[in-house]
Amino acid sequence: MKHALAWICAALATLLAAAIVYRFGISPLTILVALLLLSCPVVVVWVSLRLSRQCEQDIRNAVEGELKSRDKP
Repeated sequence: MKHALAWICAALATLLAAAIVYRFGISPLTILVALLLLSCPVVVVWVSLRLSRQCEQDIRNAVEGELKSRDKP
């Protein structure tokens, strides 16, 4: 459930950033607000990639540990 909320937050932030720039035009303030809103999707993607790499490493370590324990006489 937490992952779905994070992806919903990222999608809404992206849409809201685009809507703000479209509605108010390009100015330093709207660009700043859009960049702040776009930080949420960047964080979601970064955390997702980091967690997936960590899970793959944990699985790899568990498999290697199991194989080593089976090889011992």
